[in-house]
Amino acid sequence: MLTSLVLHLQPTESVTLPQELARIAHALFLGIVSSHNAQLAGDLHNASARKPFTCSNFWGGQKTQGVVTATPQDTLRVRYTGLSVEVSAVLQAVAANPVPTCEIAGSTYQVKLATLDPAQDHLAGQTTYEDIQAPYLFAQRPSDRSLTLQCVSPTAFRSSGVNFPLPVPESVFGSLAEKWNDFAPIHVPVEEIRRFARECLLVSRFKGRTRIMNGRGLEIGFVGVVRYTATHLDPYWLGLLNILADYAWYAGVGRQTTQGMGQTRRYLAPPSLSQD
Repeated sequence: MLTSLVLHLQPTESVTLPQELARIAHALFLGIVSSHNAQLAGDLHNASARKPFTCSNFWGGQKTQGVVTATPQDTLRVRYTGLSVEVSAVLQAVAANPVPTCEIAGSTYQVKLATLDPAQDHLAGQTTYEDIQAPYLFAQRPSDRSLTLQCVSPTAFRSSGVNFPLPVPESVFGSLAEKWNDFAPIHVPVEEIRRFARECLLVSRFKGRTRIMNGRGLEIGFVGVVRYTATHLDPYWLGLLNILADYAWYAGVGRQTTQGMGQTRRYLAPPSLSQD
């Protein structure tokens, strides 16, 4: 099961917060999970392996000089995704029966909305691994030769002890394939996907920049839109890449996706990438 829960929060008094709130969002997530399943929260906190959830930063309020200010008239939004049955069950329970208030950095917030319904917030949603892969595996949907992704929050990768903030095809789709294999019921061939992406995917359009994110130390990542175009039209490999591109919406891309990085979405009808 895959879920994307969005919370709308309003402070009960005016607040001032650091602009990078990903660590606070992460702590709020673990508190929410703990209230429903304390054992799961402990396992998620202590796990050294890849974790079955992502956390966004907060959106909303007024950002000035490195801080966020919000009044009781402002709404802050935060998004959490679940990549496993256990985490998704908690997010479904939160959406079905949200608590009226929560505490963030010592201040009380009203929970105005907790939803998995994209009709209520376009960042929300839920699906299954089977539903993501079925259209491509059973030819219900043609596999696109061009895949366009938007990295909404700083996105970076780590290889051989070095971080790099570039959306290289092999890194993007290799990261997604590894995470898919950690949590999906059916595995994909990771190294072969990396090789196909390296040898047969070109970056055909690109518009973006690097951005510094202050999380656990300073992190540098890519934000922007990138389009990949396949030079080899093999239906099997294109199908797998299309599955992974759809999966990016829930899984995130690259490192530190539980700390606000790597929030990524696919454009099926890509926007203009002109430099205007």
